[in-house]
Amino acid sequence: MFDRIFLVGFNIRSEDRLIKILDESFHSSRIICVKDFKVDSKSPEQVTYQVNKEQNHPLLSHDEEKESNINVEIEDLSIINLPYTYSKEYSNLIETSISRILSIENFTIYESYLSNNNNNDQIISIPTNNNDLAMRIQIANKNLKLSIKNISQSEKIIQYKNLKIDTEKYLVTLEDKKIDLTFKELELLKVLASNPGRVFSRENLLKNIWDYDYYGGTRTVDVHVRRLRRKIEDHKNNFIETIWNVGYKFNEIQSGNINE
Repeated sequence: MFDRIFLVGFNIRSEDRLIKILDESFHSSRIICVKDFKVDSKSPEQVTYQVNKEQNHPLLSHDEEKESNINVEIEDLSIINLPYTYSKEYSNLIETSISRILSIENFTIYESYLSNNNNNDQIISIPTNNNDLAMRIQIANKNLKLSIKNISQSEKIIQYKNLKIDTEKYLVTLEDKKIDLTFKELELLKVLASNPGRVFSRENLLKNIWDYDYYGGTRTVDVHVRRLRRKIEDHKNNFIETIWNVGYKFNEIQSGNINE
């Protein structure tokens, strides 16, 4: 199930209703109210939410959030209430690949945002009921798992400039020379290179490649990234970029996949 569920664009009354429903049916997910958001113009798949910490709801604990700004991860779900007046910002948000459920009030809003949208978005109207929302969240979760599986199966070879990653043979070459990587280094490279331009937090990489209880914590990620860079980067090649205070991303320029 989703690690975090973000509520975007709702008024206080609607937020309160959704929080109660979500707390009843999805205890394992953290529910977070969003005050504002930003879609990175240079990396459109990078979405940042500004958390509404000022709202004191008895079922929420914003103390767990150390930062006011949170990068949306692949395991997150956004429930987005589309405004009646057309918004380019919201249009850009729903064009990203984040997992989402859209809330609309009427058909006019649907036409404004979704008439030319080919995405198979789950749609609700407020007020909603427990069963309908739970069903749509389950469908969104199933679609996410299917999407991850399809990406994993289709991206057999990842090519970036003179770097080639064969995910089936676990073979990495740079300028046609084999690069010896440890299993964890290769898994780290696969996760980053399979999602060029997407920023992964240290915590997210730790969960995907190790587990939360792995000794060494997020410092383990930094150590492995440093070792990986020593093996695949030099003055000519800069594959992995550090996003300060957040994590890492694989540079998306000139990257691509070769399907066999």
